[in-house]
Amino acid sequence: MINIRSLKKLGNNDGLTLKKGNKIFYKTGYQVATEGKQTTDMREAMSFIKEYKGDCGIWLENGIWYIDKSHRVSTKKEALEVGRACKQISVLKWSDMSLVYC
Repeated sequence: MINIRSLKKLGNNDGLTLKKGNKIFYKTGYQVATEGKQTTDMREAMSFIKEYKGDCGIWLENGIWYIDKSHRVSTKKEALEVGRACKQISVLKWSDMSLVYC
């Protein structure tokens, strides 16, 4: 499982994706969040990661930790359907690490 030192290494507008608590990268598909939490406390961010059993996306923006329960889907169509249903702003396209807006 990721530890707090890994979170300390993230800079502003930096993030990572976890599967079962380990950093993961995919070459294809889309990462879409179904729910999320935010905090300014790094220890609370770690508790959210544990709550989501390490299956989440993490990013830091202006001192706020965003922890999203997320999973990978194969198609853009499915990613946008899930993203819209869960009121997400965007989904991550793995092949080029770009955002696709819902």
